[in-house]
Amino acid sequence: MKVEIFDISEQYRGFFRLLRLRLSHQRFDGRMSPTIDLELLERGDAAAVLLYDPARDLLGLIRQFRPGPHLRGESGWTTEIVAGSCGQESDPRAVALRESREETGWTPHTLNPISTFYLSPSGSSERIHLFCGLFDSALPPVDGGGLEHENEDIEPILVPFATARQWLDDHTFNSAIAILAMQWLLLHRDALRPPA
Repeated sequence: MKVEIFDISEQYRGFFRLLRLRLSHQRFDGRMSPTIDLELLERGDAAAVLLYDPARDLLGLIRQFRPGPHLRGESGWTTEIVAGSCGQESDPRAVALRESREETGWTPHTLNPISTFYLSPSGSSERIHLFCGLFDSALPPVDGGGLEHENEDIEPILVPFATARQWLDDHTFNSAIAILAMQWLLLHRDALRPPA
C-alpha cells in the first residue's frame, strides 16, 4: 500500500515532540485518499518490565504520581510496572535492566520478552518493548525510588500475586502496559514457578 508524505513539520519540542504530517495514502479500493493533516506525538521506544519472583510468587511494582488520571478526577498515584524511555539507547533489554534498578532497586536476573507493540498508533509513534523480569525479592533492593535529577518520586512495592490478580479484576491497574503484562503472567505463571 502506497503512502505519499508531502510535509512533516515540528509543532512543539519539549520532553516529547509534536509533529504535523500532510499525507495521502492508498485506500483499500486502490484509489489515493485526499490530502490528510495528522498530528503525531513522537515518543520513540520505551522498555517496560513486570518484575516477578516466581519462588515467592511476588511482584515488584511501583507507585508514582501521574497527571493524566489526576486531571480526570481520579487518583493521580497509580500502581504500575517499571518503564522508561529508551532515548538514545538502542538495546531495550539494557533499558529494562537500568530502569528496574533505578525505579525499584532490584535488577532482574532473567528477562523474558512478552511483546513489542504501539500503545496508541493513531496518534503516537511510541513503541513499547515489554518484558517479564525474574528477580529475587529476598535480596535487599539497592537504592531505587527513581532519579532525583529527573524529579522522580517512585515507591517500590512488593505485592503477592493473588493481590495483583485481584487488582486486575477490580481495575486498580489503569495503565494499559500493566494490564497487558498481568494478563501475560496469568497465562505463563505456572511455567515460571518452580515445581512444588
